Amino acid sequence: MKKTELKKILKENITDWLAERSKQEEADSGDMAYTEKVPVKEKIAKIEDQIAEFYYVTKPTKESSVEELIKSGDVFEFAMSGLTREDISGIYKSEGRAKSAANKVIKERDIKLKETYKKGQNKLKAMEASIDEIKGQIEGKMSEATSNPDMRESLTAESNSLMEKLSMLETQINKLKEVLETEGMRFEKKKSKKSKKEDDKEDDKEKK
Repeated sequence: MKKTELKKILKENITDWLAERSKQEEADSGDMAYTEKVPVKEKIAKIEDQIAEFYYVTKPTKESSVEELIKSGDVFEFAMSGLTREDISGIYKSEGRAKSAANKVIKERDIKLKETYKKGQNKLKAMEASIDEIKGQIEGKMSEATSNPDMRESLTAESNSLMEKLSMLETQINKLKEVLETEGMRFEKKKSKKSKKEDDKEDDKEKK
């Protein structure tokens, strides 16, 4: 075989090998690009949950009802609720226990609210008595200033100071009256609802 023919054969073989190798590299790079784009799904480990769903009772506000206090969920739902230890009154296995606990919490809240309301009423009475006393002192100072011209300036200053005190006290009384009026209306509304429920129960008994 001639040298020229041998060189030609070798050149053709090398060219074919390089072309095949280049195609293989492109295929490999395409496979790699595909694997990069497609995320590998991780297997989610199963968790043994022996608690499952439970019930929890939150702490009440002034307007909360029993139904609003009771919530339910599993551990993960509870964690996502954003509630903290300070927000929770109790955690229970059954809905019945949760309802009983919620009723107790509501009763305790109402007792405290009534105690606060009574304290407010007593405070109002004491403040109104103070107003009457200050008014009497102002009248006495003004009367004394009229009969004693030499002391008029100092007595007038004392009267002005008492009038400022009177004005501040009257403002506080008005605010307290508004709060007590709102609380009183809320108690009356609750009483009427309770009375209506009792009437409905009596009607049901009579129908039976």
